[in-house]
Order: sequence, then structure tokens, then C-alpha cells
Amino acid sequence: TSGYGGSLSGGVIAGIVVGVVLLTLLVGCYLLLSCLDLTPCQKGRPLRSSRSYINGGTAWEYDISNSIFIPATFASYYYQYGMNHGPFNMNLGFYPEAGYSVHGGGNDDVGTYIITGIYSPSTLRMSLKKHYQTGTGNPQENLGHKVKIQVEWNHNNQQFEGKYYVRTRLHKDENIFIIRYEGTTF
Repeated sequence: TSGYGGSLSGGVIAGIVVGVVLLTLLVGCYLLLSCLDLTPCQKGRPLRSSRSYINGGTAWEYDISNSIFIPATFASYYYQYGMNHGPFNMNLGFYPEAGYSVHGGGNDDVGTYIITGIYSPSTLRMSLKKHYQTGTGNPQENLGHKVKIQVEWNHNNQQFEGKYYVRTRLHKDENIFIIRYEGTTF
């Protein structure tokens, strides 16, 4: 019925019901999307590409890259399975004439690997790829896989600090990775 003392018409009631239902759906979708954790899908993958990572840092005011990016044996450390691993010898060579590329290799508790990558003398960042050679080291861990490493120079600690990223058929992981100069040049 209509009028001053009557009830609401069917159209108004239907409008209110539809509005409440739509509002409930919108709030539900928002809560679902805001609570949805996409981390498992991304775990083991860096958020940025190698080039984007090394160029994305803050440029240093002073050029100290010649004292940091020197061919040498470094010590590498990483954190996995709830414990620290290392130090392990890692030989790195830096080649500014070849597009600021990095080449090297070493051994750790997974196996023997070669390293390739790039670095930036202005941001003091490196993006590396460790490629394990199958048949070396720990047969349960060494799948001949690649590990991505993104690190930047920490002046206070005098070392490169960052993360490693690994995705294999057995697991996806990312955690702390440190590269420290140990004073041996080659």
C-alpha cells in the first residue's frame, strides 16, 4: 500500500534487499582478496628481474666499487632448514668491460656450482645465478638446479646481504644469503 501511514511498496523493499545482497558480496570479495596470501605461488621467485634489481637501489654518493668488486675468493653463507650453512668458498670475477658481468664458481654442502650474473657499481648490488653440476655433492639436494641470488653491499657489516631463491620439484624456498670478502684474490 501507499500513503503516509502504510507500509513500503514491493519495489522499495526489493531495492533494499538487492542493495544489501550486493553490499554483502562486495564486502565478502574484498575480505577474501585482502586476506588471500599469494606468497606460496611466489615463493622461490624474486619479485624483480636481475636488471631491475641491480638498478633499483639507491646510488652511492662515493664510488667505492673498485674496492668492493674485485676478483677474489669470498665466503658465502645461507640459511635453510632452520639453520645456518657456511662458510663456503666462492670465487667471483667482475668484468666491467663485459656489461658488468660476474663469473665464478665454488662448492658448498649441496655440490659444485658455477655462477653467472650482473652487478651495478653505482648501487653496489649483484644478481647472481648459481647452477649446480649434477653428480656432485649431496645427491638428495643437488638436482642440477639453479639458485637465484640477489644481494647488496652493507657498508656497516662489510659484506653483501640479501636472499637466495630456489624452485625445484622438491621444494620452493627463499631466505638469507651473505657473501663476505675473505681477503684472498685470484
